[in-house]
Amino acid sequence: MTDPPAPTESDRFAADLRPTRMDELATLGRTDPSVLDELWAMAFALPRWHFVGTGKFPNVQPLAVVIDEKPYAMGFTAKGRADEYARKHGVLAIGDKPSLLSFKVESAVRRIVALQRVGVFGVLFDDARGGWCIPLQRLPDMFQHYRPGGPGGIDADQAAGS
Repeated sequence: MTDPPAPTESDRFAADLRPTRMDELATLGRTDPSVLDELWAMAFALPRWHFVGTGKFPNVQPLAVVIDEKPYAMGFTAKGRADEYARKHGVLAIGDKPSLLSFKVESAVRRIVALQRVGVFGVLFDDARGGWCIPLQRLPDMFQHYRPGGPGGIDADQAAGS
């Protein structure tokens, strides 16, 4: 009996596009703010946050777009979602490939908060799937509260069930 072939990057990206509990919570959160604690706890329990990169190496930065007259860094809960966004919006670094940035959540928070220096207002997650956001000035306190082990946090196994 042979082992099944290892999933390809395309297979992994396709899996990233499936609806998740976080998508459901983001949509519900528009009318029921009581679900937002669960949403943020799941987001901060993820192993990594993903971004579409823009600019030339070594100065690649997360893409920011203007929404309602405010610039937002575009964040994604899965690498395939960042890839989908980049391709849909034509943000392709080399030929037909987007530049994707993936950071452990704590590092992502530090990197994204630093974008306030260049006028970025907030971070918007999973734009095409409910889209939910936070102003960058609130992100460090949110991280401390919702990170695994924090007062509002959950563990990584619970987040993986998203």
